[in-house]
Amino acid sequence: MFTPARVRLLFVTCIALFMAMLDNLVLGVALPSIQKDLGATLTDLEWFMNSYTLAFAVLLIPFSVLGDSIGRKKVFLAGVVVFTLGSLLSGLSDTSIGLILSRALQGVGGAAIVPLSLTLVNSAFPPEKRAAAIGLWSGISGLGLSVGPLVGGLIMEGAPWQMIFYVNVPVGVIAFVLGLKWLEESRGIRKPLDPLGILLLTTGLFGIIFGLERGNSEGWGSTTVVASMAAGGLLLLLFYFWERKRKNPLVRFDLFRRKEYTFYVFAGFWMNAGVFGAIFLLTLFLQQAQGNTPLGAGVREMAWTTMTMIAAPLAGLAISRLGNRNVLLSGLLFQAIALTWFALLIQAKGFDFPFIEMLGPMMLAGTGMGLSFTPLSHGLISSVPEDATGEAVGIGNATRELGGVFGIAICGLIFQSGAVISSPHDFAKHVVPSLAVGALMMAISFLAIAIFVKRRSKTALAA
Repeated sequence: MFTPARVRLLFVTCIALFMAMLDNLVLGVALPSIQKDLGATLTDLEWFMNSYTLAFAVLLIPFSVLGDSIGRKKVFLAGVVVFTLGSLLSGLSDTSIGLILSRALQGVGGAAIVPLSLTLVNSAFPPEKRAAAIGLWSGISGLGLSVGPLVGGLIMEGAPWQMIFYVNVPVGVIAFVLGLKWLEESRGIRKPLDPLGILLLTTGLFGIIFGLERGNSEGWGSTTVVASMAAGGLLLLLFYFWERKRKNPLVRFDLFRRKEYTFYVFAGFWMNAGVFGAIFLLTLFLQQAQGNTPLGAGVREMAWTTMTMIAAPLAGLAISRLGNRNVLLSGLLFQAIALTWFALLIQAKGFDFPFIEMLGPMMLAGTGMGLSFTPLSHGLISSVPEDATGEAVGIGNATRELGGVFGIAICGLIFQSGAVISSPHDFAKHVVPSLAVGALMMAISFLAIAIFVKRRSKTALAA
């Protein structure tokens, strides 16, 4: 199964993947230092984070399709170069606008690395062995995303904030050099360039995501938010009608006629909405209510992230015995129970209780996350034709990214609910309903798979 060539491919794709996923959240703990050093405003701080997310999310689908057309290795390695350059420029930035633009460049590179790393892994393994390989990929992806705050805290303990970006440079160089030597080229369906379609898709997604990210800070009824989301929705509608007329559309909407594919996409959106809305608030709870430092909060969250790293590869192995559907349902159920457990614990104890009482739900949530990541990715790929995997991965990743932004926005809205959070007691009181909503989102994902994905389907047995 794991021949030397496949091990080398996994090594190259996974170190680049880890680097790209890590930078989603690694910057958060360094924001106070950056603000002081660059004289940044609060709006600047938000854009240091959001510029990466926006560029990353809106380009996932175009780069996935481009990889199918001109070569996945080419697009993947180009993404590594762009991400590494963005990291170097971020470290060298001495103005807020410079850092914002450099972070956006990182997001452009990450949008090529993440989906193309998965399609490269998928194409290198035979169908019966893919679940295990995707399990390893999912474990690295989840680990990179989850340990961002911890890694950032460790670096900030003894180094300037620029090191958060500089550490990516040697990793990027290694990934590029080894990728040139070790990766084999693969392709999907070659499609003609569609500039208008790409423009409509990317600007439409930008409008929706920008509106979601600005909703809590500017008000959901503000002109900026309403106009952004309305324009985004209109542009995506125009994209749909434009693509329906084309012989070789950028996105094959006929994929959504496949019920299982549609509900894997749907479930991925709601799972990310629930889990990332909860992680966002629990990280704040550990710091602002329980008084932990950013590093201390990151260390405590290792209970969550370590279980994700362990469970994701095991999920890949379990799929061959239990089926894709059953493994995914287990993961979603564990996460729903864990988020409910968190809500009940904080409702009963407030903010003043030892961390050991959070250990159980954290480990359960991490296990569920690991058991969900792998079958979600495997289900997307297994439920579409071989030549459509690029599009399937791009749509799935973009939808899950959108779900994460949506979940943070909605959970944050419920948390604030027009009130002033002025004490740890207030924080604990207001975080409970938000966590309950996160559990509800997870339940929606669970029910979608339980009802609409067949018990013993081709997808479930493909591993």
